[in-house]
Amino acid sequence: MEHRLIYATHNADHVELNPAQRMAVQHLREQLGRLLRRRDAFASLIRSTSEAPMGLSKQPNAEQQDSAYELTQGFFEQYYAALSALASVHGRIRLYLSHKEAPINSNDKFLDWWEVVGQNTRLDDRMDALRAARDFRSIFMHPQMWSIFDWATVSSRDEIRVVLHGAESSNRNVPQGASRVGSSANWEFVAPDMDEVLEGFELLCQATFLPIFTWYPEAESASPCVWEPDGVGSSIGDGAARVIRNALVADGVASGASARLALRLIEDLDKYIGSMAEIRKRAGATPVASAYPSGIPAARPSLSPRPPFAD
Repeated sequence: MEHRLIYATHNADHVELNPAQRMAVQHLREQLGRLLRRRDAFASLIRSTSEAPMGLSKQPNAEQQDSAYELTQGFFEQYYAALSALASVHGRIRLYLSHKEAPINSNDKFLDWWEVVGQNTRLDDRMDALRAARDFRSIFMHPQMWSIFDWATVSSRDEIRVVLHGAESSNRNVPQGASRVGSSANWEFVAPDMDEVLEGFELLCQATFLPIFTWYPEAESASPCVWEPDGVGSSIGDGAARVIRNALVADGVASGASARLALRLIEDLDKYIGSMAEIRKRAGATPVASAYPSGIPAARPSLSPRPPFAD
């Protein structure tokens, strides 16, 4: 995911931007890196948690549950910071002249704007997760807005989620994004999937930086990208992913151990290899471009204005 997030922002390295614009892009990358590290910390906690009897789910103790709460709170607070950093980029780099200017003073309105920009695109599949993350964070950080609520953890096989729950207000209201429990006056809100939130950010970054060549000239100091000698998306990381994946499923590896210890890793490698294949397919149909020698795959300039998520 780290490589995918970098790749989704890398077009900004290929065009002439002023110092403030470059600083906004760098700030976004730093915030995304912090968000990813918080996801990794939560995943590490899950791996350290003992299995329930019969191996049906994870079984965190009281201390691990409290850590899950803290790590979840940290992730969704960092989500808000990363979303604000993306809004800062749009406040300094205007990319969609056919739409009204992005509202950057409210993350809620910023997401509303994205729903219009990304309508009928791949972003539709992740907007629910992005908005749920915003709503979940609001309950965490603004408890004074709601009736008193409690929390717990729920687990299913290799997942642990924090769930907030409480009763409706005196006006029979429940927090935005929460679900009522049957026909009762109670509500619950299960933490959105962190990977889906990160995938949503990947799509937001793709849509942000894909059309940048339409309005900004290619950087004069650019040089051929050292990660793409063939010009169509190959990289050292791509080859390494294939080697690791093949090693994990080799005949010499016990099938039970491979499935138990490396299943998620194999799935992630498959997604990465598949995404790189898709990048090569798209890149092969466009002119070769140049880039700063930053270790980031090269971009392709657009000869005409491009909508978000254009094939």
